[in-house]
Amino acid sequence: MALYIAVALGAFLLFLVQPMAARFILPWFGGGPAVWSSCLLFFQMALLAGYAYAHVSRRLSLVRQTRLHLALLAIAMLTLPIAPSAAWAAADTDAPAARILLLLTVSVGAPYVVLAATAPLLQDWYARSGMGAAPYRLYALSNLGSLLALLAYPTLVEPFLSLRAQSLGWSGLFILFAAACGAATLRLARNGPHAAALETEAIADAVTVSKGDRIMWLLWSACGSGLLLAATNHLCLDIAVVPLLWIVPLTCYLLTFIVCFAGWYRRWMWSPLLLAGIGGTAWLLRHSDAPFALEAAALGGALVAGCMVCHGELVRIRPPASRLTSFYLAIAAGGSLGGLSVALLAPAVLQRLWEYPFFVVLPLALLMVALFRDPTSRLTRGAYPIAWAVLCIILGVAVYGVAKSPIPDSAGEFARARNFYGIISVSDDGTAEAVRLRRLQHGRILHGAQFLDPVRRGLATTYYGPGSGVDVAIREHPHRKTGRPLRIGVVGLGAGTVAAWGVHGDRIRFFEINPLAVLFARKYFFYLADSRAAIDVVIGDARLSIESELRDGSGVHAYDVLAIDAFSGDAIPVHLLTREAFARYREALAADGVLAVHVSNQYLDLRPVVRGLGKELGQRVLEIESQDDLDLGLDGATWMLVSANAAFLDAAAPFAQPEPAGAPSVVWTDSFSSLLAVMKRSKKD
Repeated sequence: MALYIAVALGAFLLFLVQPMAARFILPWFGGGPAVWSSCLLFFQMALLAGYAYAHVSRRLSLVRQTRLHLALLAIAMLTLPIAPSAAWAAADTDAPAARILLLLTVSVGAPYVVLAATAPLLQDWYARSGMGAAPYRLYALSNLGSLLALLAYPTLVEPFLSLRAQSLGWSGLFILFAAACGAATLRLARNGPHAAALETEAIADAVTVSKGDRIMWLLWSACGSGLLLAATNHLCLDIAVVPLLWIVPLTCYLLTFIVCFAGWYRRWMWSPLLLAGIGGTAWLLRHSDAPFALEAAALGGALVAGCMVCHGELVRIRPPASRLTSFYLAIAAGGSLGGLSVALLAPAVLQRLWEYPFFVVLPLALLMVALFRDPTSRLTRGAYPIAWAVLCIILGVAVYGVAKSPIPDSAGEFARARNFYGIISVSDDGTAEAVRLRRLQHGRILHGAQFLDPVRRGLATTYYGPGSGVDVAIREHPHRKTGRPLRIGVVGLGAGTVAAWGVHGDRIRFFEINPLAVLFARKYFFYLADSRAAIDVVIGDARLSIESELRDGSGVHAYDVLAIDAFSGDAIPVHLLTREAFARYREALAADGVLAVHVSNQYLDLRPVVRGLGKELGQRVLEIESQDDLDLGLDGATWMLVSANAAFLDAAAPFAQPEPAGAPSVVWTDSFSSLLAVMKRSKKD
């Protein structure tokens, strides 16, 4: 019994710590999708370290190996409780991924590596002791424990426990796990290597594992891991970076492991479903305006089908139990390879998000290799040339379907770059000089535009033009009406469009986490250079920067208007829309200040969030809707203005939408944010 408890509880803790640790550090690195990718990469590499230790230590006798592991468990307990230090929050924006990896190594590395090693070790000892004949089924039990952790975190842990309570609770369970592991280990060691097990192992050792199989172990696991990270990035980039959207894809990934290691994979069933998943991906890439339900279905279908094929084929070529640790080591190495390719390699070498379509098609290509290598397949060794020709045509069509650019490059695009925070591009459109617009895109979302005509280039456009919420906040502020200068803070730089509203004497401070955005705004746009206000740009996470100003006293009541306009693609950094964040904004604003929050979003209705937080501050909230105007380069936008300034509220009220009776309110906190409460039914909502 202790063995099963140790396996299940170890796996539970192994996956419970992943969203918990990421939740700790998410606000420190801008809240973008790449933060979760970097965290997953760390956990995959730590898993590899644990499996490597399990494999190498197998050279010891069973008794010595168990003693070593118990000693490492005791050392890991000395590092408890796990809690990343806030000192890491002063992140270097030039190398955030490296800093995340180092932070997690210091804070959770030791217990995680020991946890990671425990599953293969216990399964190996189980087989060597002769207590059971099916150690691979323990792997299914391990994955079931992992699945329960992922389901428990967003439903039972995150909503009810603070991050500190989560850390202490996890540490307490780790101690319980160590006790169960110790009991199981002592029993296995006491039995010693069973004679029948030794005989079986000796026979298995005589069976060599081919180099080709070892390579396929690596490739199959890398493909599944890469697909998981790429699909998760794709989902988070459009919506938000929150545990719910991390956990759903990871749950699907784990379910495929459970199903496949339980022996339920059937090639004839999942091969057609893989083709359907590739077709769904091709459709998705060409319909950026698809409803969320269809986008999620296409992403989920491709992920499940691809991972079922990857893990099912992996199980088909698994080795005898005596090679178990080397098999798991290859799985972990492949997982790390897939994670590295998405989290670090793709942003460094790809100018577009090609990694997702690549990993969607890769299982099909590897499946053809598996069919060629499988001696039981009718297609093996070149038989049935017509069938092979058909398969090659199918692969070619699949590659073309997902690789063909879904949105043709703008004829006017002349600059594009990618880093940890995403892809930024600049293009010019229009032919007549008077109407030519230079556009800044983050992913597929417009983040600002400017007329190139010298006469019109000082006009504010897109979401910030006349009639927009930020225009009303600045124009109707009592200081502006009486001719006094304004102190304006803007979270999110974009093209720097808000600078167009500055006048002599104003001071405008932009907070921008992405150095690439600052470079593009200064190099390709004129708003910052042409503004009549004094402009400065602070590079770093806006919330951390504001908190730093509050600590040194320079930011206390420093702003008359504070505009929150930070998006990563169309995803919102949730940590900027929480009770704790709004408390900091209130401290940074003057007593008569105005908080303007841009809530335009394709998938989420963020108005209830701002409405709820405004009410908690005891302030009124006005909703300002502006409309498209192609001639003026304006895009429809929704802003929420939060203030206790009665004079401002009276002046701005004629521009506001009437608040519907019974309008919902939602309060997000640093510990919990529910997307389900604010998800739009359609993009027209």
